[in-house]
Amino acid sequence: MVERIQKLLARVDRRDRWLVGVSGGRDSIALMELLVRAGFSDLVVVHVNHQLRGGESDSDARFVEELAGRCGIPFYQEAVDVKGRMEAEKKGIELVAREVRHEVYARALVAYEAKGVLLGHHADDQAETVLYNLLRGSNGLKGIRFENIVNIDGVSMRLVRPLLEIRRSEIDDYIARYEIEYREDASNAEAFTARNRIRHEVMPLLVDIMQREVVPSINAAAEVSREQGDFLAKELEMDQLLDPQGRIFLPAFKELDFVLQQSVIFHYLKRHGVPDLSRDLVARCVALKDTDVGAKCNLPGGRWMRRKEQRLFIQE
Repeated sequence: MVERIQKLLARVDRRDRWLVGVSGGRDSIALMELLVRAGFSDLVVVHVNHQLRGGESDSDARFVEELAGRCGIPFYQEAVDVKGRMEAEKKGIELVAREVRHEVYARALVAYEAKGVLLGHHADDQAETVLYNLLRGSNGLKGIRFENIVNIDGVSMRLVRPLLEIRRSEIDDYIARYEIEYREDASNAEAFTARNRIRHEVMPLLVDIMQREVVPSINAAAEVSREQGDFLAKELEMDQLLDPQGRIFLPAFKELDFVLQQSVIFHYLKRHGVPDLSRDLVARCVALKDTDVGAKCNLPGGRWMRRKEQRLFIQE
């Protein structure tokens, strides 16, 4: 594992300053330890206290702060009332928690002038995410990328996941081998969220049914889907389909094959920051090209995709 990690880390310039997101759990702790061993000398540990487990959440924060101190790494933390924000915004816990982390990372990125954020997602996280998104009706086998850019409050933030090809069992072995201390979030073992149920119930059942490991097959299929999507995106030449105001020009759009029309809509919505891009949502937006259907379609976040004057565009 360590040798493969070294190859993966070679894709990240260790001379740059990097934030590393550390919750205190085994995955993020293992990542931090591996980065230190690999000679990353300009790290900043960032911890987000979601305040979901009372005193345990505060203990996690203290644990990570003490560990960063022992390693001589600067420490940045913020505490956020995730539950209160969930109730105020009527959103699910996973979505709010992710939004909060990204916002905290963006502020830390600016404060420390860092290159990006290193995160501890691994291969099993990838497979669980692919299944979760597939069952929610995502457009294709949508998983986690090794690297991507997110824009938060005007901050363009690079997210990199060096452990994405490493299995959870390998991380467990590494933690045990070097007797690395970490914090166990008891809620991760409770099957009360969809993602936890996929982890603890669905994945073991699939292994039992297939009589072999299923994570490599799921991730390989997701990689093929990603490559096909990237190829279509390159072939589309999106800007040639847009008018000077950035709206989709319907006469040119209608000349495309239906599969390419779907890809245009998907990338157009993604470019404009529309979340939860399901196959159904993309299909409903594509249908707007025909005048015998309604002229607008609801989008997540209170926006619309609208047809007007031979154009498709997003309306606030």
